[in-house]
Formats: sequence, structure tokens, C-alpha cells
Amino acid sequence: MVWGLFPVDPLSGEDKYYIFSEGTYKIGRKGCDIIINKDKGVSRIHAELTFDATTSLRRNKSPPDTSSFVIRVKDCSKYGTFIKTDLGTKDKVHELPNKERILNDGDVITFGTGAATYRLSLIPLVFYFCPSSDTFKVDRSVQETVSSIGARTTHILSEECTHVLVEPRMQVNEALLNAVLAKKPIILTNWVTLLAEKSIRSEFPGNSQYRPSVMVEEALVDVMEPNIREKCLQGFAFVLEPTDTYRFGSSFSSLLRVCGAETVAIAEISSMSQDSQYGETNRIICVIPISSGDKFGRLKNLSLLSRVNEMDLISAILSGNLPSTSLIPPSVVISSSCSTDETVVADSDVEEEEETTSSVHMVDATEKAETPEKPAAAVVVIEESPVTTIVEETVNLNEFKSVNLTADTEMKDYSDVTMRRDGNDEPECGKSEVIYTQHLIVRSTRNVRSTGVEGVVDFKRFRKGNANIISGNSFSSLIPFAKDPYKECDTGEVTDFMKEEKKRKQREAVAEDLFHNEKARKRGTAGSIRGFLRG
Repeated sequence: MVWGLFPVDPLSGEDKYYIFSEGTYKIGRKGCDIIINKDKGVSRIHAELTFDATTSLRRNKSPPDTSSFVIRVKDCSKYGTFIKTDLGTKDKVHELPNKERILNDGDVITFGTGAATYRLSLIPLVFYFCPSSDTFKVDRSVQETVSSIGARTTHILSEECTHVLVEPRMQVNEALLNAVLAKKPIILTNWVTLLAEKSIRSEFPGNSQYRPSVMVEEALVDVMEPNIREKCLQGFAFVLEPTDTYRFGSSFSSLLRVCGAETVAIAEISSMSQDSQYGETNRIICVIPISSGDKFGRLKNLSLLSRVNEMDLISAILSGNLPSTSLIPPSVVISSSCSTDETVVADSDVEEEEETTSSVHMVDATEKAETPEKPAAAVVVIEESPVTTIVEETVNLNEFKSVNLTADTEMKDYSDVTMRRDGNDEPECGKSEVIYTQHLIVRSTRNVRSTGVEGVVDFKRFRKGNANIISGNSFSSLIPFAKDPYKECDTGEVTDFMKEEKKRKQREAVAEDLFHNEKARKRGTAGSIRGFLRG
């Protein structure tokens, strides 16, 4: 068993201590195994705490319990060590024979003048090894490690079990789901090795880094802590088929309720009204068994509900999260009222054609012989009641295809497409004929800009038909000899002039330096002669 020495006053600032193996631990000031700083009356080595396994435990190697260890405290201080039991008695250890006393679970120990008070507590560790198969056996080295820290193992998942140990990447089975149902922490087996690395700790090792990953079908799922799994499905109501149709039977519905979800049988949901409590407070989802397949789509009242596969829901229970990608959206039912009636559409087209004030017909002549003939002039006339526009364009009639398109000015798409073989046919009554070419710009009749009734031409509405036409006042027209008008022209004369000018300045600088040096030399010589004459 693991023992703990905890301060009675949690606000005292003293540390907690967890003892994982037998041995003798010194209590005192800096340098001891258990350090006490609050009480100034505590000696440098105040007491010794000894954990010794009984002879029967060593001989039989039986699972440890509270009577398997003998815990003694020995006083080595000046101001004494005091023991207070649950019965209310208080003993002075330094007055007892050999200054020793045996301790039990729950005893309160006071060191020094009374400011440092601790309680000795038993921390049970019972590990359940989750079997990954029918022939599963616990590794002998792991079993010895568990025994070395005073813990014990069990092969039955019971209430006294504190942790569930699993192997990495094991396939999910009923034993693992029973551990989830019991709200037990599920960790990897090598976490036990971490506990045995140190004999005494000030903090109990966490297991978040030893979170296992198990296989659900072919997916690898991380198993989260019980507090995360507890409310992961809150707000959902799952419609279930009979329990025998699911892989894990009756425990499947219990798992959903443990995670905060509601469950309802398929027979109950069929007779449930729309004002039921499930529909008001929960999102209803149908659970598809992996064995029988999806039968919810056949039922009229369940076809509009989302669905989820059984194993995807098992993954959500283990990981503590149900992603939206796991949900299958309901089937979309198209009623007969949404179908299209061809007769109605045809009649509506006729009515829209009668309401249209004008229409555009485009004629595209079929391709003829490879030898081109002389291009002819084609005239496009678009008639409209208040405005008349004439557009002239020179085209080649030998490159055309004949297409008759009736374009409604109120709609963007075309209808009634007819192929023409002869480009010289007369246009139909009340419709204009348009000769189409790739250089001809075709617009909707509503966007055509033309002269008004008064005959005033709006020059701002003109549009260039040829993108290659360049305005007469462009830069290239004014300076035709400049290939790149923004690049400076360098004939080489400026460069040669700059080189000569630089050389000239260098020669002048050298001459000036020589002049000043010669002048200074002459002054120095004259000064020395004067000094010689004066001397």
C-alpha cells in the first residue's frame, strides 16, 4: 500500500509526502527526506519514520494489506515528538522505551512545539488488468513492480479497484466498456513503472501522459478521463433498436446514460408526440446496429432524423467527443409538387414571348469551302418600338454557322434553338436577323444605346469595336520612333564625357597636392637657414 503524510492544516504551506516503498525516512530540516520549515523547534534530524514489511509478506509474497507493513517512528529531537490516536490519547515518543512507537492509519504526529502536525494516511492502490483476449496473462515484471510499491492487483473489476491497466492498441471489448461504465480511470500499464521510480514523492504522479489508445474497428481512439466522458453526450437522445441487435448488448444503453445522454426505444419513439420531452430538450439521433444495418430510413416518422453508426458512438464514448462528421444526415424526400410540368413550362414560355417587346435572332452560317471568297457587307438591324438602331459591320459570310436564337429580354438563358443551312433566308415575321461573327459585339437589346426621338447623338455612349484601334493623341503616335518611351536613350557620348571629366579632376588634384608639398618644403628650408645664421 502507498502511505501518505499530509499536513493537518492545508493552509500551512507544508508539502504532502507519498511513500511508495519500505525503508527508513528522516524527518527534519533541509537535507532530510521529509522537510519541515514551519516550526522553529524542529531539529535538524528530528525523527525517523520506518516502513518495514512483515515476515509473512516476504515469505508468502501475498497481496499487501494494512497489516502487511509495520510503521514505526523514533524520536531524535530536543523538543520531542507527540502521537495522537483516534481514541484521543496523546503519547510522548521520547518517554517510551527506545523512544519508538508503532503507528497506524489515521494517527496524528506533532513535531517540535506543535506548529507542525501531520496525519498518516493509507492510500490504497488496486489495479485491474483489462484482458485483451481470452488467453491474456499479466506480465511477471509488471506484477513485481506493483508489489514493490505496496499495491495489489485483481482479476475482477470490483468497487475497490482504483485503476484499470490496459495494453496499448488493444481492441475494444466488453471488459474495457465495463471499466468505462464503472467510471474507473483507464491508463497504460507502464504507469506503474513511473510510480516505482522514486520511493518518496511530494506529489502523486499524474496519468494524463499515460492515456491509452485503443482500436475501435480500424480506428485508433484515445481513451479520456472519466470526468471528460461524463457529460460528453449531454443534450442527445438516441433511438435504439432492441438491445440484442447491438454488439455489446444491454451495456450499450447504460454507456450512453453514463455519458449524459437519454435513450428511447424505437417502439416508444413511434408513438411519441411532437411535444415530448425528448424533442424539446434533446437532439434525437437514431443508432444503426453494425449487424443489422440501417432500418430507420424505412420508417416514415424516423426518416427525417440524423443517424449514427454503433461503433462511431462507441468511439465518441471513449474519446469524450461526438464529432459532427460521424452523424449521417437525414434523407431528403422530394414530393411530387416539386416536379416540373413540361406543359406548364412551355405555356409560360409562350406567355413571356408575347409580353416581350423585342427579340434578338442570331444567324450563324455553316462553314463552306476552304478557299475564302470576297467578304460581303452585312447589316444588323435591331427594331424596337421607340428606338431604331442600325449597326454596320464588314464580315465574311463564308466563316459563319447558322443559329437561330430567340433571346428573351427578361431572361438570361436562351430557348428554341434552330439550325439554318442557308445564310440568305429571309428573317421570320416580326423578328430581326443578326449576322454573327467573332468580331461582332452582341448585347441585350436593353443595353443598346441609340439616338433618341429628337435625333441627338450621345457621343459618350460610343464603344470601340476593335481593341487594336489606338487614339490619335497617344504617346506612340506622337513619338513613333521611340520603341520604349519611358527608357532613356544613351548614345555613349555622355559616358565618355564623364570619364574624361573625372580624369581631368584627378590630375588637377594631384597637381595641387604637389604644389602645396613643394611650397611647404621651401618654407622649411628657409627657416633652417635663418636659424643657422642667427646662431
